[in-house]
Amino acid sequence: MNKAKAVQFSLIIILLSLFAYVFSHQSYQAYEHSDSLKIWILDVGQGDSILIDTPQEQQILIDGGPDGSVLTELQKAMPATDKEINLIISTHNDADHLSGINSVLEHYKVDKIIDSGATNTTATYKKFLQLVSDNNIPVEVARIGTAINFGELKGVVISPSKNYIGVQPQEQNIASVVTFWQYGQETFLEEGDAQAQQEAEMMNNGLVRHADILKVAHHGSATSSTEDFLKALSPKLAVISVGKNNKYNLPNPGVIERFKYLNIPILRTDEKGTIEISVFLDHFSY
Repeated sequence: MNKAKAVQFSLIIILLSLFAYVFSHQSYQAYEHSDSLKIWILDVGQGDSILIDTPQEQQILIDGGPDGSVLTELQKAMPATDKEINLIISTHNDADHLSGINSVLEHYKVDKIIDSGATNTTATYKKFLQLVSDNNIPVEVARIGTAINFGELKGVVISPSKNYIGVQPQEQNIASVVTFWQYGQETFLEEGDAQAQQEAEMMNNGLVRHADILKVAHHGSATSSTEDFLKALSPKLAVISVGKNNKYNLPNPGVIERFKYLNIPILRTDEKGTIEISVFLDHFSY
């Protein structure tokens, strides 16, 4: 390469770098001044991880997926300079929800954790306990009625109804922490891996009301999303977090047909990748 071409090449590199800086700076400014709340259903493969991001740059992470891929997705959703998660909700102790939380605890400052209080004997759960202890993170046990407040964003725990403190459930899913959220007039239900039994209990306890957005339980498994429950919720949008070509053949075809029968639109991470929903005080878009 002669000298003139080398100089030209260097100028191109400088201009591209400048463009990348300006673009990223503008993106950050747009994030900083956004008047909408963001719900990110993160594409973490066969698992669950949901990031709620307020206009005040407060972040709530619900589950972390099966591995460290959650870190890549968080870097896309949050400014590079933001290394703090205000709240983590661990719905239950299965590895496809908990392993990624361990990765987050290793790389982010976490202010608080909410979980069911249930225990497990797995290495993943033991590592979670150690990381929580090492980082002196306060943990609150979820109970029905536990309130979560971030300005205009209000959340409340509506399940489990039983006390799981110090208990190892035969099946971890039954201890799933279910949360209902409201931002202005818009509502969002996050089910973790709740089962049909939990859905029935929530209805019997009078805790189920219309939710505009539903994060579908258990990756669209036939163990939940009963017709009565979906009718009670009457969501405008359902989102399924599920891995592409997963070995469990999820989501279940019968569950998908149920959503279609009830005219509930579905978005899936195995088809769309990470799903971003912008929630305003009186509407949402995606």
